[in-house]
Amino acid sequence: MAGTAEMSSQQGRPTASKRIKLNRLYSLSGIINLSLVTLIIAVMILAYTTYSKLSSFEQSLNSMMDKSLPSVIQSGKLYSQMNLLLSGTEQLSMANSEAMRRIATNAITRQLQGLHKLSLENEQTYHITSQLNSVERELDELNALVEQRIAINSRIDRLTAQLFDLQSQINTDLTTSSTTTASTSWSLLFSRIMLLSAELTSLDQLSEIRQRQSNLDTLFISLSELADTLPADQQQSAQLAIAALSETVLHPNSGLIALRQLQLKILGRVQGRSNFVRNLIADYARLNEFESHQLNQAVLGRAAKTSRLVEQQVKQASLLFIIVLFAYIGFAVFIQRVVVNRLKTLNKQVQQRSTGEGHLITVSGKDEITELAQSFEQFATTIELQKNTLEEMSLRDALTGIANRRAFDDYYSQALNVASRQRWPLTVLLIDVDYFKQYNDNYGHSQGDVCLKQVASLVKQQMPRKTDILARYGGEEFAVLLPDTNEQGAITVARNILDAFKNAQIPHDFSGVADHVTVSIGISVGQQQDGRITLPSVEAADKALYKAKRTGRNRWVCDADEDEQK
Repeated sequence: MAGTAEMSSQQGRPTASKRIKLNRLYSLSGIINLSLVTLIIAVMILAYTTYSKLSSFEQSLNSMMDKSLPSVIQSGKLYSQMNLLLSGTEQLSMANSEAMRRIATNAITRQLQGLHKLSLENEQTYHITSQLNSVERELDELNALVEQRIAINSRIDRLTAQLFDLQSQINTDLTTSSTTTASTSWSLLFSRIMLLSAELTSLDQLSEIRQRQSNLDTLFISLSELADTLPADQQQSAQLAIAALSETVLHPNSGLIALRQLQLKILGRVQGRSNFVRNLIADYARLNEFESHQLNQAVLGRAAKTSRLVEQQVKQASLLFIIVLFAYIGFAVFIQRVVVNRLKTLNKQVQQRSTGEGHLITVSGKDEITELAQSFEQFATTIELQKNTLEEMSLRDALTGIANRRAFDDYYSQALNVASRQRWPLTVLLIDVDYFKQYNDNYGHSQGDVCLKQVASLVKQQMPRKTDILARYGGEEFAVLLPDTNEQGAITVARNILDAFKNAQIPHDFSGVADHVTVSIGISVGQQQDGRITLPSVEAADKALYKAKRTGRNRWVCDADEDEQK
């Protein structure tokens, strides 16, 4: 194949000795160059006459590009930054931890810096800049409120945990002391107070919290009275528990009720401040939108003026162009007759040659087009030779260098016809690398390619006959075609292949059957039976291969007797 490709390349490459030199009667390039020089002079005259008209258009366009369009772009950036600022404000108002608050604050700071920068670049008015400063101050106050809310939430969580710890302690004390009717009543009332206190965190109205405080005051009095009826050994611990519970729930500054009331007030202030900030940002956006609208109107006005100027210039240029066009009608006729028609003839011959209908590419005359026709003829000859070389290369697998599936299908079809005519036995082997996916996943695809090359080499070494065909059938699957080979011969080849892999010891620590690379082989044998020829099939070999993999891998299975062997 390599020798054929090299020979084809040498035959297809045109040499200087093969080129035919003509004695030109005239030069198309000279005629065309003269015409082009005339055309250039006419175009220069046309350009000079329109240059003065285009100067004002250029100034208007530069004004739009340098001032108007950048301002429009900056306005769009401002709008985008304001949307991000709104999102950051929402995140800040909803922050329920110090980390979330810091993240939202940092994001808002970046957006405010970006807005200040864009305002300066966009030459915003003093009123809009003042509005942005107001937004920044309100955001600082909102941040302080959120920080205070988070701190109160943390204190409420600690008090709630203290309540549960106190309840656990009371339950432990009751289990270790004697139980009386008074202690049971006291314990039930204490648990009720604990439950009502814990429910304070779910009340979202100040009036409800005040009502609950009044109820708890009454219950604490009853709890203290019940404590006096307890046995002497339980009264002290009961009074301590009441004092601790009262301190946790009813303390006027640090109790759960006081903190919950403060929490609701701050929540309302946070919500109100957040709404106020959003409205400020919306006002800022409307101001920016108003200025953007004015700017857009100015841009549209300039664009309309420019459009009218362009229309006027187009009319003038069109008139001048028509004058130049009539001057070159004669040149166009010459090009059509001498150049275009002959090029069409050349194109037709080239197309016929490309489809195999034509033969030699020739064009009458003694000029550059004739030389071009000869070059096309030499090029077509080279392409035909290279095409034959590429067809040979298309039958080879690029990785392993052996035949590919297309070549195998061709050989298989030919071998079936020969075996049928000569009444020869014919065998097909399908070989699959065991656990190759695991090999690829763990050793890498580059090492997997090396492994496939080694597999192809090992299998090829077990096929000494030139008539035997080895092909890469797809992925890690290989196909072997053994003409004039019966079942016993095929089994011998399969055993040799398995032994070759066993001796090669290609490492495969992730295989499920061995510590080296192994293969499974499916065999389909075609031979004479009762005076008839049964032909092998890839499908039968594939079924046998499936059985070999299903029954443990690293073995062969023949479809003739459904036997299997490691």
